[in-house]
Amino acid sequence: MMDKPDWGYLLDQALTAPGLLSKAYSVFHHYSLSNRMLAIVQLEQRNLPIAPIASFKRWQELGRIVRRGEKALSLIMPITVKKKADDENIDNDEVDVFRMFRMKRLWFSLDQTEGEDYQPEVTIPEWNKVAALNQLGIVEEPFSHISGNAMGYACPTRMAVAINPLNRMPWKTLFHEIAHCLLHRQAIVMVDGEELANGEVEAEAECVAYLCCATLGLPGLVKSRGYIQHWLTVDEKKASDFKTRSASRIFAAADKVLKAGSVIPKDS
Repeated sequence: MMDKPDWGYLLDQALTAPGLLSKAYSVFHHYSLSNRMLAIVQLEQRNLPIAPIASFKRWQELGRIVRRGEKALSLIMPITVKKKADDENIDNDEVDVFRMFRMKRLWFSLDQTEGEDYQPEVTIPEWNKVAALNQLGIVEEPFSHISGNAMGYACPTRMAVAINPLNRMPWKTLFHEIAHCLLHRQAIVMVDGEELANGEVEAEAECVAYLCCATLGLPGLVKSRGYIQHWLTVDEKKASDFKTRSASRIFAAADKVLKAGSVIPKDS
């Protein structure tokens, strides 16, 4: 496993594993969306089922030990980096702080351990639209666009979205419009019709919608994936550049949307 995450590869895998994303949500909901995808990929490569993962020490605390010879799984961890200014004309006490992501090989699956019986609690968080919008600071306003083909629109500068009441897949469009508010804050109005306009910002928003729908097990994936994959195959270099620039942003935005609306059932 490489030192840095390959975001483009993770996005490719996510677009072909909607069922696995949904299952992983119930098992790995404490982890970020990108780490769920990483765990899925590595478990599949080792012919292991989707099962709880934990560090070596945590399994010991649970009364289980990692079997000899088992290799750890790698997940993404944020690292805070401090860098002092090199310019001698700038106060050397001034420090720039930024975050980087590194792969750390620290986790093991339940199926890589042995010991005391362990019955994992499977919890599937509910997603609440009102809670998500409040957490994200986004307002849903009445739909007022004059075009009958418009399924929804976003006004990122105002952090507002609206969904056509005749929309047959309002959840997918909602995720798409929320993504515009999170990723494209400088745009005044972005309108989405039955056929999305071909553009990088639309592809970013649709990828976020796809990841959210796939994770929550919602319909609309076939059309969404078809649009994304068509856009990515139009120009190979353009697609490669898109993944390099946008994949990590897409995962971060989708993760933010899912976490903002996640509500753990009271009986769990």
